[in-house]
Amino acid sequence: MEDFSKINTNIAFNVGPKIEVLDNHSPVYLIEYYEWFNNDWALIYSNHSIKPFHWFKHNKAFRTKWRIKIWGLDNDLPILLTQHTYNEVDKNILLRFDYPSYKVQKVWFEKSIKFMEDTGSKIYVESKYADQLKKDFDTKIVVLNKISNYNLFLKLNEIYATYEIQRHEIQTSSFNWWESDAIFENHADHYKSYYHPNDWIKLSNDELIDDILKL
Repeated sequence: MEDFSKINTNIAFNVGPKIEVLDNHSPVYLIEYYEWFNNDWALIYSNHSIKPFHWFKHNKAFRTKWRIKIWGLDNDLPILLTQHTYNEVDKNILLRFDYPSYKVQKVWFEKSIKFMEDTGSKIYVESKYADQLKKDFDTKIVVLNKISNYNLFLKLNEIYATYEIQRHEIQTSSFNWWESDAIFENHADHYKSYYHPNDWIKLSNDELIDDILKL
């Protein structure tokens, strides 16, 4: 089934997928989050109490393939109103680098160039070394110093997805579900925390961006 929407919505993936329902078609909506897993779409989370002109956001912040479905009511019967599948082609993607070494960020930037070419997206990179990156690279990537008003920047530049490339603290953002030291969602794929698919203790700096962006 091709993606479609019969209601007004705003769906973006800025440090996790955020779904805004901007319509009063139904008194309440059901939002379903699917993730591509084992060659099929796995339902990993649902919320059945979203009211008109409200929003909900899932915590998973690393890159993955999402499908969002929004259900409403029509003559008291459930009806699928929106289906949106994650697609980066011609979309604006923000990568926020956070690491004290320019050498590391330079490698991340090189990987970002390939990421842009492979996905057909437009890449923005936020880095403390923005000036040096601009000198060292001739690229279509938009390089930025620290963004002062993040939410305004997302709105003005129509940012579709944001990924934070850094080593997030993982001890308090992971769960020992089933004594597994990992997070499972409705029997779909498991991961270490909401920011990292795998434990970054085992990863080099070069591998860190690969893990977060699933390169």
